[in-house]
Amino acid sequence: MRTERPSLLLISALLLAGCVGYQPRPLPTGPHWAAAPVAADGHPLHTLDLAQASRLALRANPDYRAALLQARISALDLRAAGLLPDPQLSASADHPTTPGYSQAWSLGFSEDLAWLLTRGATLDAARADHAARVLQIAWQGWLLSQRTAGDYIDLWSAQQSVTLLRRQVRDARQREAAYSRALQRRDVTLENAAASLVTLAGAQSQLAQAEQAAAAARAALDGDLGVAPQARYALAAPAPPALPSARQLDTALAALPRTRPDLLALRAAAQARDAQFRAAVLAQFPGLSVSLNRAADTSRVQSTGVGISLNLPLLGGAQIRARIAGATRDAAYAQYQARLDAAAREARALAVQLRLIAAQRTQLAQRLPQLRELAAHADRAFAAGALNGTTWASVQQNLIARELELINLTASQNKGQVALAALLGRVPPGVAVPSNATAETR
Repeated sequence: MRTERPSLLLISALLLAGCVGYQPRPLPTGPHWAAAPVAADGHPLHTLDLAQASRLALRANPDYRAALLQARISALDLRAAGLLPDPQLSASADHPTTPGYSQAWSLGFSEDLAWLLTRGATLDAARADHAARVLQIAWQGWLLSQRTAGDYIDLWSAQQSVTLLRRQVRDARQREAAYSRALQRRDVTLENAAASLVTLAGAQSQLAQAEQAAAAARAALDGDLGVAPQARYALAAPAPPALPSARQLDTALAALPRTRPDLLALRAAAQARDAQFRAAVLAQFPGLSVSLNRAADTSRVQSTGVGISLNLPLLGGAQIRARIAGATRDAAYAQYQARLDAAAREARALAVQLRLIAAQRTQLAQRLPQLRELAAHADRAFAAGALNGTTWASVQQNLIARELELINLTASQNKGQVALAALLGRVPPGVAVPSNATAETR
């Protein structure tokens, strides 16, 4: 007993050394928001630019932080795939009830060796799955950066519309008050006074809609950045990526399989399905298990033996699993091809659309100075009584509509250029993407 007790303690310590402890973890009871945008060095950001907003979202967005934890789970899954199957230890004892016989006992130790046949393919599949998950998380950060840039541009354009319409409402309110007093003195016609009031009401309605759009865009950007709704910060004018030329577009599309994380993730997933298919094919061979036995019977005869067992895949289960794995591999390859085709098609279609928007915006920007001058002439003629109210109101409303159209076209162009950069695999600010070689080796 003295010699057995230290051995039992040593075995117990070895068994418990790698065990994981448990502690309850309560769920949070309220939102976790930052009071204001903060730079990487901890300093508050009172004014954000487009690149800073993208970087801050990748640090502070709660959904992306939760996604990053999946990489840790994937790494543990990869580690588990390379572990040996646990051995099995068996023991039994028989106490004879007939006098004159001794107690029988047996000890057995067995290990499944079938994993030796499929271990290489299983590890290859686990490595590829891990690479696919890491790259998919990188693509999620890619999309988060693009969405944050889009919400940033939406808020900026909404603020520009609000500024424009507030100025229009202020001028219209002053004009309406003057015309109301002039109408009481009978210095203007009822038509002109009514036109001034209608113009004020229309500008106020447009301002209310623009303020609602700005509030919605602010809430969306706050959510991207993980800041509290009451956080206050200003936005700098957005500077989106430049629109690529036709040659640059062709070059970027040719490099898509090496640059876009979602395509790299699908490529790694296809490699994982290929390795799983290879493992399923190897699993069609008989599985081998080896056991060692030590026993003593009731007549005190002791024996030592070796057992070998074979798992014979004769009833078709292994074969159908191999066929399923092969079909799964074909589906993964088809999914990769479909995503590659869609990426090229979407990028080319967006590039054409952006060129049309740019041409429309240029034409409108060239026409706006003439419209502003025409509106100024209409104001003077309306004040002098040389222009009726209907014509004057039409000129003013047309100018406001064109000013808002220019703001919206600029926002559409900026958002489109950000989206095109993402489609072409350009790395957004703050996104770290593993290279193809890193994905295949780690």
